[in-house]
Amino acid sequence: MSDEPLDPRSRPVKPVVKVFLVHPEEERSFCGPGMIRLLMAIEETGNVRRACEQMRMSYSKGWKLLSALEQWVGFPLTVRRQGGKGGGEAHLTDQGRAFLAWHQAFLKECQEAVDHIFATCHGGIVPDGPRP
Repeated sequence: MSDEPLDPRSRPVKPVVKVFLVHPEEERSFCGPGMIRLLMAIEETGNVRRACEQMRMSYSKGWKLLSALEQWVGFPLTVRRQGGKGGGEAHLTDQGRAFLAWHQAFLKECQEAVDHIFATCHGGIVPDGPRP
């Protein structure tokens, strides 16, 4: 191993975007990466509790996030059947799947725009010195 310090520009780097949808007047997030992962996990597992467990999120927090987003969008994102012996079921509604698809397309466009800006402005190279 060389004793010479590494040039920070010699290491590959890329920007990663995390987008949050925020209430304009309240500056309070109602939809971020965790909410999107929760919706995807509900669709994958068919169960809110299992989706929360998969994400290492408390069941009550998952319900709180889901309820807040449903209140904001104004329609149910999931259809749920309460459990019994075998547990309940939950799946995204058609509107829920449409919202998820819209949001994922939006996130893809955001990431592509940031990738383009980064490549154009910085040539993909981290500048010397402290980052803002």
